[in-house]
Amino acid sequence: MQNKIEIPEYYRKTYLRWYRWFSIIYDQFMRFFSFIFYGGFGGERRLRELAINWLEPQPGDKIIDICSGSGTLSIMLADVLRGEGEVIGIELSPDLIKKTRKKKIPPGLKFIHGDAQNINFPSNYFDKAVIFGALHETPYEVRRNVLVEAYRVIKPDGHIFFLEHNQPVKKWKATLFSIMERFNPEYKTYKDLLKRGLINQIKQAGFEIVKTDVISWEFFQIVLAKKI
Repeated sequence: MQNKIEIPEYYRKTYLRWYRWFSIIYDQFMRFFSFIFYGGFGGERRLRELAINWLEPQPGDKIIDICSGSGTLSIMLADVLRGEGEVIGIELSPDLIKKTRKKKIPPGLKFIHGDAQNINFPSNYFDKAVIFGALHETPYEVRRNVLVEAYRVIKPDGHIFFLEHNQPVKKWKATLFSIMERFNPEYKTYKDLLKRGLINQIKQAGFEIVKTDVISWEFFQIVLAKKI
């Protein structure tokens, strides 16, 4: 295994302190957020189903949900596999991990409290992976390490799905989104992600882009990539 990479102080303070209280309303916020940005009632489920449809999980797959939050997507992936495979959710926030363990856990699913920069699994272990709306929360160094580690644990020709912030083409949309995100404690890291480009960083980690799209008024982008 790689030596543990120290999380920058900014990341530790922002992420862990933020989620200490935000974990309390995390699921409610996601439902409200998806209601606004992804088609009203049931938007959160449809948004996560979009990730599942792009990832196309198959019986027997080993899948890792990197930065799994409160575990909703991990649970949905495990439900699709119906016990014929393995789903691992890894999350840094102990408060979010506590939240996941209060939910009904399907067969084949396990949540791990850990740092996605150092995933405690062998190289080429997982068939597929997903990072759903998490990279914008991390400074560049952490983001780079997470992507490199994801590349390590995925099998050759294995796929990984991303959902992340996007820079809208239309100026009024870009301005509106920037104003909204100024209330986000992760504003600096979100802006850095946009500046460097999600696709550029995915490619730098060694992945090949399979397909991309933009959703939610161009505020978000989805990417499917493959380990080559």
